[in-house]
Amino acid sequence: MVQRRQFVHDYLGSPDMNMAQIAKGFGVDAEVAESPEQLRAALARARKATVEGRPYLIDAQVARVGVAWADKPWIPPISIARERSRKV
Repeated sequence: MVQRRQFVHDYLGSPDMNMAQIAKGFGVDAEVAESPEQLRAALARARKATVEGRPYLIDAQVARVGVAWADKPWIPPISIARERSRKV
């Protein structure tokens, strides 16, 4: 796939999804970390929460560059409907 520049990855949005807001909607403490300093502080808060028995989500933003990133992700042509033996 690298030779043909076709990559499968889990980029979920255009526009981007704020996973921290989604987690908060389910009652989970969460935050977005956009820099190493923010991530370090978020990890300290997450550690404290987990010690107290609470879940904590960190939506760590990373650079979207490199061999594993594609501007337009390739999606393999998979169709579950074609594989069904019973047509509905």
